[in-house]
Amino acid sequence: MVKLLFSLLAAPVLLLLASAAPLHTCKEVSDADVANDAFVKTSGAKFILNGKNFYFAGTNAFYMMVRPQTDIQSLVTQCKSLKLPVVRTWLFNLGDDRDVWFQKWDASKKVMTINDDDQTGLGRMDYILQQAAKNDIKLIFTLTNNWQDYGGMDYYVTKMGAKYHDDFYINADIKAAYKDYVKHVLNRVSKMTNVAYKDDPTIFGWELANEPRCSGIGGLPTVLGNVPTSSNCNAKMTTAWISEMSAYVKSIDVNHLVGVGDEGFFNRKGNDPFYNGSYAMNFDAIMALDTIDYGTAHLYLWNDVVTESWISQWIKDHASAASLAKKPAIFEEYGVYPDSERVKRYPTWQKTIEDSNLAGSNF
Repeated sequence: MVKLLFSLLAAPVLLLLASAAPLHTCKEVSDADVANDAFVKTSGAKFILNGKNFYFAGTNAFYMMVRPQTDIQSLVTQCKSLKLPVVRTWLFNLGDDRDVWFQKWDASKKVMTINDDDQTGLGRMDYILQQAAKNDIKLIFTLTNNWQDYGGMDYYVTKMGAKYHDDFYINADIKAAYKDYVKHVLNRVSKMTNVAYKDDPTIFGWELANEPRCSGIGGLPTVLGNVPTSSNCNAKMTTAWISEMSAYVKSIDVNHLVGVGDEGFFNRKGNDPFYNGSYAMNFDAIMALDTIDYGTAHLYLWNDVVTESWISQWIKDHASAASLAKKPAIFEEYGVYPDSERVKRYPTWQKTIEDSNLAGSNF
């Protein structure tokens, strides 16, 4: 199943991405790594690793938390061989009837429980971290999902008695449950390395949520139903939540970068919904937050009909906004269907990323 990741791109595109991503040299976690500060840092609109500029082309593998160890080994070794030094993955899994789960609502105690089991819970992530370090891979960990895939925000909302999807951003009990999980994860000590996650340089950084917006639902089958959006949700609400939660992460972890994991929607004047605030997100305001270290942008063309010039401008506009904010940004998720379109489009997109001096990309 792990080979599905690399069927996304044909060989010519992989070679192009590999040529854009110099492989860094990280060892397995040790006291020397921590002492030598092998954590990814920022300098203006660039990432820095071991005192050098760190531009990269990486990939997404959201499913690592539920895959067997053989798949994890295969994935990270392939990433190393292809010179894809950064992998973004999900560090959440909420649900009642799952073989693997990290959080579950206990109705009798009215509390969100956390599962640390080595086989069915967070212990699985220890192996992922160890294997990533062994293969010189940095991991971006995303802490929840806007969509109902693997539970996400709507699991909190429906289980904790709220009504609207955007209650996730303002309900005090929900925010406290999210913070409890974040604190637990950051302070977790790996049984395989004896290093706390907050002290592990294998981790590139933390992202607060995958693609936060005012509305949700998602693509996978769900039992949570249609959770509506309130009429009160706006970019000020989502930005306030981002400000609060990024500050909370940094109050626990002084080593790692913090990003949002959002799609990069702007909130500017105009008719284009990607730019005019229609999705109640504000890339410029997010980048202005002191507690956000880097920006993110996503783009999928499953249903959207846009021109290549529009895509090029989308990338350039995020590079310009990042430069203005003096922070790096990652074009961290993108996709188009079918495969033949990927072969045709991805080299052009990657060239625009490089020409715009965007700090990194993850296909």
